[in-house]
Amino acid sequence: MAQNKERRRVSRARLSSSAPPRRKRVDAHVLESIHDRRVNLDTFTIYVDDEETVIHSNEPESLAPGVEHNMAGRFIRNLGALSGISTKRPILINLASPGGNWDDGLRMFSAILSCPNPITVLATKGASSMTSIIPLAADRFVLHPPADYMFHYGSAQFTGLTQEFPAIFLEFLRMNDMMLRLYVARLKEQGKYKDAPPEKIRQLLEKMTEQRIHVFLSAGEAKEWGFVDDVVTYGTYEVPRATERNEERRKKMSDVLAAPVDIPKLLADLGRKFKRGS
Repeated sequence: MAQNKERRRVSRARLSSSAPPRRKRVDAHVLESIHDRRVNLDTFTIYVDDEETVIHSNEPESLAPGVEHNMAGRFIRNLGALSGISTKRPILINLASPGGNWDDGLRMFSAILSCPNPITVLATKGASSMTSIIPLAADRFVLHPPADYMFHYGSAQFTGLTQEFPAIFLEFLRMNDMMLRLYVARLKEQGKYKDAPPEKIRQLLEKMTEQRIHVFLSAGEAKEWGFVDDVVTYGTYEVPRATERNEERRKKMSDVLAAPVDIPKLLADLGRKFKRGS
C-alpha cells in the first residue's frame, strides 16, 4: 500500500480527444512558469521531476534526489492552483522521477485522491519505487516507453537510541504492508490477476520481491498486469486525458490508506518466514 459501481473505470472512461489548443507563440511568462514553477496554467500540465537540492556531493540523493519535501510541496501547491482556476478541466501530470521518500510520496498520492479535477499521470521515466505508487491514485496512468515499472520494498536506515529501534522496525513493517495493499487494490481492479483472491496476489508480489529484490516490468507487462492503464504507442502525439474522476478507484485507494494495520499478524507472518528459512 466503491461508492458508485455504475461509474466506468478509468480504462473505459471518456477521454479528451486532445490537449488544449497549442499557442502559436509561447510567451516568456509561460516559459518561466513551466521551468521555474513546473506548471503550465494554459494547458493544465504539471511537471514532476527532480528538484534542485542543497546537498553537494556525488551521492545519489544529490544527483537525483527523487521524491522529497520540495517536490511534494511544489506539486501540492500547483495542483491547488489549477483546481482554483477550474475544478472541471482535466490535469496532466508529466512524471519523471526515480522514486524517493515514502512520506512525501504519500502526500502527493493523497493530494491526487482529493483533487476535484480528473487527473492523468504520464510517466516518461521509469515508474520505480515510490513513483510506482503515486500514479495509482490517478484516474488514468499512462507509461511512455522506454519507461518501465518497478516495485520493491525500498531501502531504509536507522540511527538513534537502541530502544527506539522496535518502534521504527514496526513502522517499516506497516509501510511495506500498505505498499502491498495498494498494489493488490490496483491489480484486483484490472489486469490478468483481477479474478485471483487478494491473498494470492499479495503472495505473488511477496514471492517476486523476495526472489528478485527489484521487480522490473516493461511498459507492456505493466499494462498486462493492470498497474498501468495504457501505453503510449508510436504516432501518439497528444496523450488523451481522463475527463472524469474514477470514483471507484479513488475510494478503494483511500480505503487502503485509512485501513488499520494488523501488526500482530505481520509479526507472525515474519516469524513464519524466518522459520522456513532456518
